Amino acid sequence: MVFGDKSFEKYGKGLISVHFSDNHPGIHKKVLLFKFVLPAAKNMADMTRLVALVPYYIDLIGRYKLSSQARSKTEAARQKVAQEVQKELRNIQQEAMQRRKAERKKLMEEAEAKLGAEAIRKKEAKERARQMKKAMPKMKMSRGA
Repeated sequence: MVFGDKSFEKYGKGLISVHFSDNHPGIHKKVLLFKFVLPAAKNMADMTRLVALVPYYIDLIGRYKLSSQARSKTEAARQKVAQEVQKELRNIQQEAMQRRKAERKKLMEEAEAKLGAEAIRKKEAKERARQMKKAMPKMKMSRGA
């Protein structure tokens, strides 16, 4: 244990988090992140104990090796997170596509409202012809040889 209970009570308030990863997104894959709460300038001496822990943690974590079981567990967790991120991204893209589609439909309706009766009839006739063509059975033409 790096921190005793008394030490943690005294200095722990200056520590927000410690995060280490061997698969960090970015330039460096192996990362050790420390987040500290900086005290007022007159109490900066309180930080010396916390800052002294940084090299200790670098050495400690540098020697740490995951077992094959723990490694497979972390890989499964990483894959799960990646799938969730992908799913969320797909949902965001679908929502954006639906918004764009609704906006286009609204613009088309506004444009139709401005058109005259003759133009509307022509547009409806074109739409009916398109629907009829879509409903026709598909036939393949082949030349007899």
